[in-house]
Amino acid sequence: MGEVLLSKYELLVYEIRKTHATTNLNAGELEERYGNRVRSRMRVLFNLMAFDAKSCDKRY
Repeated sequence: MGEVLLSKYELLVYEIRKTHATTNLNAGELEERYGNRVRSRMRVLFNLMAFDAKSCDKRY
């Protein structure tokens, strides 16, 4: 997964291609699993949308 995200980062920088992703992991868990380099690239690639733990699930 880390290699996929790094490849997507290259596409964003050089070709302005957008990528959409979701995760239930927090920033610390992402860094632990994929490393600091991938986490820093994810900061550039994605906008963070966080929901309160008490919010209703909107998936259908």
